[in-house]
Amino acid sequence: MVIKKINVLSRKSDLAVIQAHEFGKFLSSKQPSINIDYSTKSTSGDKDLQTPLSEMPSEGVFTDDLREELINEKCDIIIHSWKDLPLDVGNKTEIIITLNRADERDLLFIKKNQIKKINEEQNISILSSSPRRQYNLESFVKDFLPFKIKKTKFNNIRGNILTRFNKFIESDSDGFVVAKAAIDRLLNSDKKYFPDIENILRKQINQCLWNIVPLSVNPSSPGQGALAIEIRADDSELKHLLKDLNNKIDYENVILEREELRKYGGGCHQKIGVSFQNTFFGKIKSSKGETDNGSSFEERTIYKKDKLVSKAASINDIFPKKLSEYNFFKRKVIENSKRELSLLRNKCIWISRQSALPNNQEIHESNIVWVSGLETWKNLAERGIWVHGTSDGLGEDIEPKIKSLTNNEWIKLTHLHSPISRIKNVIHTYELEKNEISLNLENTNYFYWMSSSAFKYAINKYPNIQKKYHFCGPGNTYNEIKKILGEDSNNLNIELSYKEWKNNILPSND
Repeated sequence: MVIKKINVLSRKSDLAVIQAHEFGKFLSSKQPSINIDYSTKSTSGDKDLQTPLSEMPSEGVFTDDLREELINEKCDIIIHSWKDLPLDVGNKTEIIITLNRADERDLLFIKKNQIKKINEEQNISILSSSPRRQYNLESFVKDFLPFKIKKTKFNNIRGNILTRFNKFIESDSDGFVVAKAAIDRLLNSDKKYFPDIENILRKQINQCLWNIVPLSVNPSSPGQGALAIEIRADDSELKHLLKDLNNKIDYENVILEREELRKYGGGCHQKIGVSFQNTFFGKIKSSKGETDNGSSFEERTIYKKDKLVSKAASINDIFPKKLSEYNFFKRKVIENSKRELSLLRNKCIWISRQSALPNNQEIHESNIVWVSGLETWKNLAERGIWVHGTSDGLGEDIEPKIKSLTNNEWIKLTHLHSPISRIKNVIHTYELEKNEISLNLENTNYFYWMSSSAFKYAINKYPNIQKKYHFCGPGNTYNEIKKILGEDSNNLNIELSYKEWKNNILPSND
């Protein structure tokens, strides 16, 4: 049987309709002869805009009503947000595929006209009904925003994205947190069908500062950013048509995230986030939350490593034993760079480490500030600088995914004689001056490097250590050390942080 026409059902919200059309456009690119009709239906979750989602009596408040339409053959396909689906969808229907996943991170908006009040009162109020977001963001706003926050208050908010954003702008609340995938989809919506959405949303965004909360401190709701395509379990023709359209990697990650949630009972009432990301060096698992009995947990690790390295015999077999040993260089500010920095306008500024931005250097508000990792973010926030996001320790080659929010050109702050990397436009803000290496590294077997410059300096003095085991993060440091090691690069391994490396490499009694 040749399928000539299908009916696609979604919720009535603008975002849900956009997601349905996203699927339809993708299907038409593969099967242009099929006619697609779109229909919508309000769910119980859409009708009750007062009860917080975590207090709703059913997990499927945004999906069950649609599923009844599918089971009763009033439509052929439903397009859901994966995160809205209960863990058990029954046996009459099946989630057959998922499309390419959008950004799974959350966006935090703070109204510009509330900044003075936040600083004066040292309190902040944020609109969010999600227990997960509330749990994770309470510590985030204290550590990563350039304010002295003593108290964070969360207030409930319901409604579709545009309604919530409008409520936020008109309210007395300081902040609002939302899935970045939702904002991206609204901003990139087809103007033929949604002519006003982008302009409305950009006017609201322009009234705010924003940052993208990294998955390492705020893992997503399982399936966030991914679309679930649901059909009747006995619809063999449609199953055959769609089976080759599945993004297998994203589908696998969503299933892994949902299985993690299942371990804790499942449900949107829980303070639990979990994300799986695929990278060139493996799959990263980030999870964080609090169980129903009040036990907290937090994990960020490379999931099921392909290459295992034997443990060190003792702490005397590693370098550095503590970060204070990592002092191969002094960093001298290049004074001419300060004027160049003060003139930057409408740029995305990549800051590789906290010392790359000279002390007391201001950044014009038209610029976007992006940092390599959390420690740099925290340091800059303490200096009063608003940071918009981070590569989360995964390196410069990781796509920031901010094109819907800004088209600013990228420029990198780094040291003189730094290796060429993805961002070609650079400002050299400091130079390295060598300190004498006081430690004898000859008999050390396991090394963690934070820069390729330190690695080069060390092997020049101790050439034999090139044959030892080396570890570093997955960014430019890895790329450069791999080039230097050449045929010995099998001895080079990736760890997400010095702390995780030390935990993994040392015997448990150390």
